[in-house]
Amino acid sequence: MTVEQKTRRVTLDNGLNVIVRESHRVPVVSFWIWYRVGARNEPRGQTGISHWVEHMLFKGTPDYQPGEIFRTINKFGGTLNGFTSLDFTAYFETLPNTQLELAVSIESDRMQNAIFDPDEFERERTVILSEREGMENNPSFHLREEMLGAAFRAHPYGQGVIGFESDLKALTRDELYKHYQTYYTPRNSTAVIVGAVDADEAIAMIDRHFGKIAPGPDVPVVRTVEPAQEAERRVTVRRPAPAAQMSLAWHSPNATNPDSPAMEVLDTILSGGKGIGLGSGGGMGRSARLYRALVSSGLCSSASSGYSTSIDPNLFSISATLLPDTSHEQVESVVFEQVRDLRDGQVPESELNRAIKQIRAQFAYATESVTHQGYWLGSMATVAPEIDPDEYLEQVASVTADDVQRVAGDYLKDGCYTLGWLIPEQPGGGSEDDTGAEVAALMNRPQFYTDGNPSETVSGAPRTKLHIDERTLSNNTRLLANHDSSSEAAVVELRIPAGSTLDGDTPGLARLTGQMLTRGSENMTFEQLNEELDSLGAALGVSTSREYVDVSIQCLREDVGRLIELMADFVLNPTFPEDELERVRAQSLNQLRRALDDTRAEASHRLRTMLYPAGHPLHHRAIGSEETLRSISRAQLVEFHRNTWTANGAIFAVAGGADPENVAELIEDAFRQWTPVDNPTRIRVDPVSAPDSQRRETGSIVGKSQADIAIGLPAIERSHPDYEALRMANLILGRLGLMGRLGANVRDTQGLAYYAFSDLSAGLTYGRWSAQAGVNPENVDRAIEAVMHEVQRLREELVDPEELADGKSFMIGSLPIGLESSGAIVGTMLQIAWYDLGLDYVERLPERVGEVTAEQVQQAARKWLDPDRMAIAVVGP
Repeated sequence: MTVEQKTRRVTLDNGLNVIVRESHRVPVVSFWIWYRVGARNEPRGQTGISHWVEHMLFKGTPDYQPGEIFRTINKFGGTLNGFTSLDFTAYFETLPNTQLELAVSIESDRMQNAIFDPDEFERERTVILSEREGMENNPSFHLREEMLGAAFRAHPYGQGVIGFESDLKALTRDELYKHYQTYYTPRNSTAVIVGAVDADEAIAMIDRHFGKIAPGPDVPVVRTVEPAQEAERRVTVRRPAPAAQMSLAWHSPNATNPDSPAMEVLDTILSGGKGIGLGSGGGMGRSARLYRALVSSGLCSSASSGYSTSIDPNLFSISATLLPDTSHEQVESVVFEQVRDLRDGQVPESELNRAIKQIRAQFAYATESVTHQGYWLGSMATVAPEIDPDEYLEQVASVTADDVQRVAGDYLKDGCYTLGWLIPEQPGGGSEDDTGAEVAALMNRPQFYTDGNPSETVSGAPRTKLHIDERTLSNNTRLLANHDSSSEAAVVELRIPAGSTLDGDTPGLARLTGQMLTRGSENMTFEQLNEELDSLGAALGVSTSREYVDVSIQCLREDVGRLIELMADFVLNPTFPEDELERVRAQSLNQLRRALDDTRAEASHRLRTMLYPAGHPLHHRAIGSEETLRSISRAQLVEFHRNTWTANGAIFAVAGGADPENVAELIEDAFRQWTPVDNPTRIRVDPVSAPDSQRRETGSIVGKSQADIAIGLPAIERSHPDYEALRMANLILGRLGLMGRLGANVRDTQGLAYYAFSDLSAGLTYGRWSAQAGVNPENVDRAIEAVMHEVQRLREELVDPEELADGKSFMIGSLPIGLESSGAIVGTMLQIAWYDLGLDYVERLPERVGEVTAEQVQQAARKWLDPDRMAIAVVGP
């Protein structure tokens, strides 16, 4: 792939490495600072110290009070976070390009002036212990921790990132501050800027803010080299879990090793192309070897692999989540057979080319986002500074079948691996949307300062105007398009009003129909579809929500015509094969078992059942129940598809590098036979009232460490006149800055939880407000009291003018961030069309937001957020 952006690399006199890449697609910039310190640099007895230091950099400097950095960046519509991995700690701000100097000044300030206040330090101890307890609620975490400890006998990679509980309870403030002074220095860091900037001006700005900082001391060298593993090692974890999981790991080369590109290709051959950056692309690998051997065969609900690019040699891992009737011996046998095939025989040229194109496509998808580019450039500069990231894709493209066979033989050796099993002691584990097989993905996942930084991104345009070309097609469906000729990617999405509110008396019917859609058409089998998608580096996905189902394609723009043909074929001509139905049924039952053992998912479900009576379309889980999942027949899927998957109310949206005129012609041709029907099924959700008085229900799940709290009540639909005022109230209450007032109270002030936030979901005919927190069981009552206190304060006191202004600035300033990628643009256009907001919604939003008053916010809170009528669900150990 040719990288068109202008990239500059310089080193300041104090040793700070600086990378600036110009990307002028949207007026957005992402600023990153990378420190070469992580779990790799932690001595025994101080595990978790790097991650804890990362947390403390959000707790204040002489210029910024605790929580103020989040509020300041959010005020201009920006998003930010920090995270720690085995090799590095990184911080980033993505915000309008006019505010770049704000981000640079913040990072230069906390590189040298973080306070590490003793009281804040102690409060954060509880937060981090809560974070670990939340991880312990996932059975996969225990398998991962045991696997790392067994695979690494000497090297600190075996310690993981979060830290051991005993160390977290014993670490001192002075130990953290010394760690900070040692590693947070210019000579041990890299600054990255990607976005709509002038490279020379950006470098000068970095020099102004960072150039006067002393280089810092020499960084201690990590001397330990992991001895070669010459024997099989096995671990078995027995604890409550929904399904058995296997994890298998070999030691693998580091990022600078010439074999690294071949290992990336080998990984893709086994389980498909992975997203680049903080998450982009996806949906690949269903023609890959592990999926075909383990999932398509009906042995497992999911299977994956992962190669860790790191400073020192790390692990190549394979994971699988078993279906109930599958034996451990079967899975081990199949996995080892797949590995032997790679060692003993050459990969066919077609399979090699398919893997390389997937990697190329993932790079193309990632380069649409300045945030993803900043991650890629910074991580590579940290773990492999001598490798040019712009040349890495060329190295991958030059990998041969001989190279793949050679690295499989050199690294994936018989008898030189670590194999772990998670053995369920009783049914349980995960969330409704969790696909299992997380261990490979979790093996080197970084720890973030916030749980996904839940500050909402307001739908809008990166400019003062979002150009939307709308037309009505011959079958009366709508098509909305936005064109960006600089993008190599194309995204097309179709929204149909066929969500789970139409399940009727068969919960899970809509979701299962969506899951089955791509399992076979009149013209193509599931296997043939997967082969073609992976050969194109493309994805075709189906996502079912309460109101609608979205069918989406993501591909390189050169392939958009073929992907639209495939979309039409499976939307119009699905066959719902019986054998595939049984496979999907088994996988869905596994996912349901995971939901039943996840405290967060179970608390949310209990809240829903408390708010909506049995039979109401929002009462049940979208995934369904075990009874309905076992009983749904092919005939029911066919009937549901025939009655609800009609052209009535359907909307197409397209964005990226594909020409809109051409796409319109392609959709017209492919969907010509799809016509509206008389008397279509309509979405109807009867309104419900909040409980007459506050209600509380509790539940418990064996084997957990953390309790999850869900508080809520019914709210308003998207078109309600109070919506903007209530959205502002919710933003201030539980999202602005570090999770709003709830985060400030529950996390920052009291140190009770890793996360505490609120959410306002509003559909066509219904709405719901909720607040969630994950806390130690001993702190449940205090956390609930804190949430109620903040809700009541919002009702009794007018919002401070500065706080209201910050909320408005965030909503307006976040417009550029909202449309970094083609997928984000498509999502925004669909929301505009679905809720009939008007094509000028983006242009009108600043005016609408600006009109919201403190009195309206208070009135909305008084009307719709009554603590005395809230339902409270608590699920814990």
